[in-house]
Amino acid sequence: MVVKDGALLESMAVGGKVPSLALVVRVQEAMFHCGKSMVRSHMWEPDLWGAVDGLPTYGCALVDHAQLDRSVEDMERVTDLNERNRLYDE
Repeated sequence: MVVKDGALLESMAVGGKVPSLALVVRVQEAMFHCGKSMVRSHMWEPDLWGAVDGLPTYGCALVDHAQLDRSVEDMERVTDLNERNRLYDE
């Protein structure tokens, strides 16, 4: 459900910016995985993650999948700037 409750939105403010809307999700059923699986996966240890060599970048995926009329380099520059400077902009 999409809500505009002021108190709820205020509680989600980041960097002084309050969202315009919030999405409320009601969970009917949730399954827990074995806690050991998270430890064994080394999810929180980036030095142990598998190699990502050869995988497309986010910019490349955007250009390819959206069939954008701009270069991958340009899109990577845009996404990098957005992540660093505009993550919580309206």
